[in-house]
Amino acid sequence: MTIITRRALAVAAGAGMAATLAIGVPASAEEGTPEGIPSAAPPAAFFEEPDLPAADHWPFSEDFPRTSGTSRYDDGALLWTDWLYDDTGDGSFDYRAESAESNGADVFRAGVGVHRDRSFWRVDWNTLVDPDLPLAVWGLDTDDDPTTGTATWPAEAGVSSPGMDAFLTVSSRGVRLEDVAAGTSSDLTARGAEVVVDEESRSFIVSIPRSALRVNGEWTVRLATGTADESGEAFASPPGDPDARVYNAAFRTNDQENANRAGSQKATTWNNGAQSEALSNGDIAPFSLHLDWRRLARGEVEPEPDPAGFSVRWYVSSVELGQGLHPDARAPQGQAPTTDPRVYGRVQPYTVYVPESYDPAVPAPLTLLLHGGGGNHNSFRGDQESTLHTSVCEERGSICVAPLGRGDATWFVNEAELDVWEVWNRVAGTYAIDPDRTTVAGWSMGGVGATRLAVNHPDVFAGVGIVSGAGYMNAVAGRDGAEDPLRVENLGAMRVFMDAGTADIAEQNTRDWGAAFESAGVPYRAHYYADATHGHFGVVGWPEFADRVDDAVRETSPPSIAYRWDPREEREDLGITMDSAYWIDQIESRDADATWSRVTARSGALDTVVAEPVVHETSGEYSGRHTEIRELVHEQVGMREPSNELELDLTNIAAAAVDLDAAGLGEAEQVVLDIVTDGPTDIVLRGSGAERVLPVDAGSHRIVVE
Repeated sequence: MTIITRRALAVAAGAGMAATLAIGVPASAEEGTPEGIPSAAPPAAFFEEPDLPAADHWPFSEDFPRTSGTSRYDDGALLWTDWLYDDTGDGSFDYRAESAESNGADVFRAGVGVHRDRSFWRVDWNTLVDPDLPLAVWGLDTDDDPTTGTATWPAEAGVSSPGMDAFLTVSSRGVRLEDVAAGTSSDLTARGAEVVVDEESRSFIVSIPRSALRVNGEWTVRLATGTADESGEAFASPPGDPDARVYNAAFRTNDQENANRAGSQKATTWNNGAQSEALSNGDIAPFSLHLDWRRLARGEVEPEPDPAGFSVRWYVSSVELGQGLHPDARAPQGQAPTTDPRVYGRVQPYTVYVPESYDPAVPAPLTLLLHGGGGNHNSFRGDQESTLHTSVCEERGSICVAPLGRGDATWFVNEAELDVWEVWNRVAGTYAIDPDRTTVAGWSMGGVGATRLAVNHPDVFAGVGIVSGAGYMNAVAGRDGAEDPLRVENLGAMRVFMDAGTADIAEQNTRDWGAAFESAGVPYRAHYYADATHGHFGVVGWPEFADRVDDAVRETSPPSIAYRWDPREEREDLGITMDSAYWIDQIESRDADATWSRVTARSGALDTVVAEPVVHETSGEYSGRHTEIRELVHEQVGMREPSNELELDLTNIAAAAVDLDAAGLGEAEQVVLDIVTDGPTDIVLRGSGAERVLPVDAGSHRIVVE
């Protein structure tokens, strides 16, 4: 008898952009700050990772590897993790059914286990809106001998691999066994097999009595997925009627998919270049998993794979926006930019580079790399690897991380910005990260995103690299407002590098922002590479960025602070707040609908060096090109005696707290406050374990606090 159970999804799985559903919990200060992340980071950086729903009728571990293309034995089961959003067949596949959400046959995870008198076969789908849509075929080489059996797959798959002795065809309607030696095809549910469709975990779980499928020795296992025809027993043809009907061939290794092999075909930049090549000729023999039933029976447990170099990992987001992705996320470049997410799923991928020198006993610097428009988390691969990752990651001993940012053209705002913070959180939970040595950099759209993160959270980063991407995109898709360059004053205590080419569409923006740095007297360095176009910056400029930030350390107590932000951009529902700058925090805007809030502050105890901003204009040869260099530095011209003065100038500020200890004034017998504010403001003074609130009205005030 066929047994198919379905657990109803607690939250309706929506197509496209469903309402944001927060399923994570921010860690409070009392619960502790995760190591590797500065406490000044916004709440988004401290959201706890939700648990994925456990699959019904799966009597084994849920601890699948976090690294795509890897597997591990775990107490009776062999657990595999595939790549996300790699279901494009030969690189051209899309879906006929809207319920596929452009992602309907994407294997997220797969597992095989043995428990008592049954074997278990599990497929987790990244997207499962319609359980009747996907079809999975397990290819079984039961004697581990490629010279026996058949090469031709059933179910009209259109693919081959030698040595196949049996096949399991699984859909929501049941499971069939093709026995090659016996020449039979049978419905295993009539022989006691059970199929569980768990819509909450998005899993197909098949359990088969040993009497119906003998399991022993060593097998070679393959897995191919696609969409089911009406019977649920064969693959339906994708649009275009290709010979191979397989969307996703599992069990590809990290080595096989460790580089983008896609050329200009955007659909194959999801770690599926090798898959696309194989499905183009119908041969999936290279993709397999070695399965030792004796190791399963012994209950062996292997550690989590932890590869050096490049890998793609996954995490569970604190928000769920629906299932699948927008079709434009895989469309050819040139789609209209948007700040809306285009990749919706609860599980998100990111790319990691771990240098050979990494030692878990020695926290490493972290570099966040933000991709350009039309790209994804793999955009810094391919031709850029030797130039970018050698200089920025390997030679600096830095772990480098490239988030997806919820799509190809999201400008790293709103949910896409949340993705950056959550990726940092998950990386800090996996690797030893130095919280004071994180830099953020990006190219083109990613440079705009890096600018946004740096200016809105200056007390979090040690440095920023704006590579052919000067500019600012706000949370409602407003680009490069006339006053946006004023935000550079926020970067006075950060190491800043910008660059552009003299034949680059980003040149003028970069020069405009450079002029803003110079007008504000904020240190920075900019390179302008002769004849370099926008497209050259995949390889140009990265060694110079690496040199600029190599020894950068996050400032915690600068003598003076300038912090400007737009309170309309705060998203408390996503944990994205703008409420701290070094030793001033708990900042609240008085008018949340005003364009600007601004704080400037100076501690007389720390501000003892008299310096003048000086711009140096030089040139040199960098990245193989003649390069114009502009650099603003502060040159010391004198010293002043420390004082117990604290100056505050506040615009549109309802409240702000001053950490007197961090400002060097905690031990002062009295502090002289010079306050200018444009409206009523509560000033909170904290120091030496005490706290005092000073309400002030609009105007100028000189207050002595003892």
